[in-house]
Amino acid sequence: MTNVVIGAASGMGAVTARKLASRGRLIVADYNLEGVQKIAAEIGGDVIAMECDMTNQAQVDKLMAAVDNLEALVITAGVPGVQNTDQRILEVNVVGVERVFRAAEPLLNAKTVGIAVSSQSGYMLPEAPELFKVLEEPLAPDFIEKVSQFIDFGGGRAYQLSKRAVHNMVRRLSFKWGAKGARILSVSPGINDTPMNRAEEAKNAVMLEMVKACPLQRRGTPEEIANVIAFLTSPEASAMTGSDVLVDCGMRNILPTNNWDGKIKVPQKAA
Repeated sequence: MTNVVIGAASGMGAVTARKLASRGRLIVADYNLEGVQKIAAEIGGDVIAMECDMTNQAQVDKLMAAVDNLEALVITAGVPGVQNTDQRILEVNVVGVERVFRAAEPLLNAKTVGIAVSSQSGYMLPEAPELFKVLEEPLAPDFIEKVSQFIDFGGGRAYQLSKRAVHNMVRRLSFKWGAKGARILSVSPGINDTPMNRAEEAKNAVMLEMVKACPLQRRGTPEEIANVIAFLTSPEASAMTGSDVLVDCGMRNILPTNNWDGKIKVPQKAA
């Protein structure tokens, strides 16, 4: 059996890779090849490092071609909402994740489990059936153009939307995966204690206030997320599929569920 972790060069992905290493053959992948080569060397044993940019179909296909008997496919890779364009966020966090899961379909078996790391911020969107229908086809050539009909790019909402899209994605794909006995889920952290989040907090004071206000009054850790992923990809979670699992120190309980305040645009219907 082969376990695959994409986004394994650092942070949550690296911790998850170490957590799954004892299960057998492991492929650690990332757009940062040097980074995963270092992680592979540190773990040792039957570990392969591969380059994989999820926006590159050829690299995704090459990665899947190296898999023998897929067990766990964990996607921790993604881009944050800061210092990235809305288009880039959607291309990686939505289109890229869908591309990987679709490429894995020929490898699915009764022991396969797919996990995509999402975010509790995906719960902050209001219900928007027409927009969510567009999210069902991330690989459509005009996907980002269609999304732009509903949200104002540059308004800071693309990240939340990308994470909600992952929630919806695992529900949608769970039927196709389930037909082969495979499972697929997402995991939604809150604010984790990582260098990237600390840097974001320095620019966005509200994040620290959120940490103080959440039920556990602390940040989560990459290790805590990895522990949940290890459980979800194990036989002990055999009845779990098609849903999102919050691992957020209770932060979801203090966040608004409709903070767009009418910012969703309704596309004008053709006359």
